[in-house]
Amino acid sequence: MPRPPVVLIVEDEPNLADQYAAWLDDDYEVRTTIDAETALEEFDESVDVVLLDRQLPDASGAGLLGRLRARDGDFAAAMITGIKPDFRVLQLDVDEYVTKPVKRDELRALVERLTDRRAVEEAVDGYLSLLAKKRASEADSSHGEPASDSRSDSSSGELLARRRQIESLLVRLGTPADESSAMFPDDEGRVDGTGETGAGEPPLYRSRPTEFYGLWLLAALTYGVGDVVSTLYAVLGVTGIDEVNPVVGSLLTTFGIPGFLLLKFLVFLVLISVSVQGARTADRFSYYWPPVVMALLGVGLTAWNLATIAGAG
Repeated sequence: MPRPPVVLIVEDEPNLADQYAAWLDDDYEVRTTIDAETALEEFDESVDVVLLDRQLPDASGAGLLGRLRARDGDFAAAMITGIKPDFRVLQLDVDEYVTKPVKRDELRALVERLTDRRAVEEAVDGYLSLLAKKRASEADSSHGEPASDSRSDSSSGELLARRRQIESLLVRLGTPADESSAMFPDDEGRVDGTGETGAGEPPLYRSRPTEFYGLWLLAALTYGVGDVVSTLYAVLGVTGIDEVNPVVGSLLTTFGIPGFLLLKFLVFLVLISVSVQGARTADRFSYYWPPVVMALLGVGLTAWNLATIAGAG
């Protein structure tokens, strides 16, 4: 029979700590402490969940959490406190932040979520370990060391069981089943759905590099060089021409040429990121449209600038 999850409660109000423990005792092994030093004494590697206050008599909750993580970071944590969240919450190494008062059902649901998350992490670690062993075995067999069919079938069956366990846990945490199945590789090294391709299928920018680099070179020449040079020449070198794009005009007025170049660089960076992600997920639409749109936009803007320059002359 598996042991119940261990929950460490660190709450400086003894009555409240006892109340939390009473709510959880039926399904969990609960340890209660009222200060940081006692919490450090009660903590060991068997602890699955830590519930702690943000302010303790002898330390801050964040400070205590850091000391616990340094000992063994493999636990889920939630901060239950009367202090309303502020921007500093983002710096806390906790899975959830809950404001008091907390009701019985809310506390039990919180601990259940935290234990499920820990179970997911352990299941994923086990799955990836099995997958690595299976690939190593297949590599050995490809080098002349035959692998047992029964052993291969057994590892494939265990991988499938671990995968279904992970999907079930993710669904319990609120992740749709179709998304959960796309979050980790199968036994061939691929990731399903919207996940990234693995060892079984290289990204498109590797399998079709000519298209990728060719399209982005064209985009750089048109949207980058062509539009930048023609815009700067028109606005700065030709009398009577003003920038009609208010964003570009404002940047040139306020920050000069560096501001304009920074805008172009940021647009280029965002679109190339979309294209790279499309290549990794084998999404051909997302792979192709950014450089094509950027190249067409660059041609159009450059042509407009040249026509404006010719008209001014």
